[in-house]
Amino acid sequence: MAMHIVVAAKQVLDPEGVNSYALWGRLTVDETQRSFTVGDVIPRIINAYDEQAMEAALRIRDSGVDCRITALTVGGGAATDVLKRCLAMGAEDAVHVDDTESDRADGFRTAALLAAAVRKMGDVDLVLCGRQGSDYDQGTVPGVLAELLDAALVTVAADVRATEDGVQVVRVTPQGLETVEATLPAVVSVSNEIGVARAPSARGMLDARRKKPAVYDSAELLTGAGGGVEVVRVFVPDVQGHCEMIEGDTPAERASRLLDALAKAGVLGGH
Repeated sequence: MAMHIVVAAKQVLDPEGVNSYALWGRLTVDETQRSFTVGDVIPRIINAYDEQAMEAALRIRDSGVDCRITALTVGGGAATDVLKRCLAMGAEDAVHVDDTESDRADGFRTAALLAAAVRKMGDVDLVLCGRQGSDYDQGTVPGVLAELLDAALVTVAADVRATEDGVQVVRVTPQGLETVEATLPAVVSVSNEIGVARAPSARGMLDARRKKPAVYDSAELLTGAGGGVEVVRVFVPDVQGHCEMIEGDTPAERASRLLDALAKAGVLGGH
């Protein structure tokens, strides 16, 4: 029987766009002070770590393992763009958990919806997801998801391979690389050390346009379920800076003036 791999992918605001608008003072907060007002100005893209999780799934298939890959996302209607990306990369199927509250959802609600969707599929062996989202950088979903599914958890993966009994994962630790094995079902969070994800082919993009994701209603998956965290206030920090150009006729003169400036600012002692 083929291994069923689910790749959980999230749609996020392009971090470069967010940083640019914050820098130029164009990122505004709505009247509730709980979310940003961005409209269609800042593009939404697939979370980079999740794209690398998709790459990890494709590499398992490339190794000769008989498997089926399903892309899974939680979000509003625009989130289907993430699924189209995964389908274009090589996923066979896609599932969209339609949830209008996803932009304000915390990690627990997101993980609970993902877990409910995985249980509804019924035959999932391995769930791959990014180590964290590039929007909030919390990294809570993989652990909560594994707990809700009663599955093994391996985090910060640099390489994922299928074995006869489960998966072998090379994971990143502060001390270096560590190789571990886990039985299925398992949840593995993938890190950027796995390498650059492949780009979709032209044929893949054309095929993705013709495929329609299955749609699960979040209200049916989680009746009355809410998150564990409430956003109280969102704001753009007031960041101020000062730039001074150090001039001089020679490198030695400029270096001396730089040291004087640092000493005057209290960063260095006298020299």
